[in-house]
Amino acid sequence: MKISEVQPHVKTLLEAHPGLTDAAVVLDDGTGEANPARQILLRKAGVCLIVWRVEGGDVVDVSRTGALVERLLIFVFVEESVAVSRSEQGAGLKHEDATQYVMEALSGAVVGPDRITLEDPPFINMGRVNGVNRLMVCASTLLTITPTNAGQAL
Repeated sequence: MKISEVQPHVKTLLEAHPGLTDAAVVLDDGTGEANPARQILLRKAGVCLIVWRVEGGDVVDVSRTGALVERLLIFVFVEESVAVSRSEQGAGLKHEDATQYVMEALSGAVVGPDRITLEDPPFINMGRVNGVNRLMVCASTLLTITPTNAGQAL
């Protein structure tokens, strides 16, 4: 799997979880809180899951040929506007429950030849900001990069 495919793949995994049917999943586009889809979802349903752009983690192994095994970090932000979510028109999904469902959807899921594992800690409570409760689920997977010039002399 390519690095560019991991973020949309995580979105698909979350959308398939039965506990998250009332939570919309948004791909982070670099705009953070200004993400238009995020703002609309928090106003209408009160719950939004944001799959952050994949980040590079530590190097797990490097071979003599230059092949690299790297840990990719996966973050999913769970946001709930309690006033909206728990109202009659809201999704009714608590951010703590959504966080558990995100962990269930990701833990052990296949990404390319490897599986997603939850990090330590598996989630971080980021508190309430501007009326929105935020938690961040932390996971990772491995990615193997094989050089195209392995074994060639310079």
